[in-house]
Amino acid sequence: MKRIRWAAVAAAAATAGTGLALPTPAAATAAPVAAPANFICPLIIAVCAFTEPGGTGSRKIIIRDEANLAPPVRSAINNTGEPWCFYSSPGFQGSNREVSAGGVVPNFGFAARSARSGSCNQE
Repeated sequence: MKRIRWAAVAAAAATAGTGLALPTPAAATAAPVAAPANFICPLIIAVCAFTEPGGTGSRKIIIRDEANLAPPVRSAINNTGEPWCFYSSPGFQGSNREVSAGGVVPNFGFAARSARSGSCNQE
């Protein structure tokens, strides 16, 4: 037990010396989004997209721009601090729908075949 405690103290000292901070227990357990019960998404900084409306069907975790989502997705929950734009066609083309930072879209109204971080209005 002393070895584990010493390792934790050493890690805290090392990060403090470099200007980095370890997450506090409150920050580590805080949920970034109050998701509807059927939107099952791990508490990670990512977007969880689902193949069916309402957070149902297969789940895909998106952490970077996806020019070709396969299979296409129809709903999403955004656990990131920035908006994401989903498109009806591959290559960030076609109709689009924005999922705000911390937001939930239960139905895009189309099958999204690509997605990228940032507002849909930045084009």
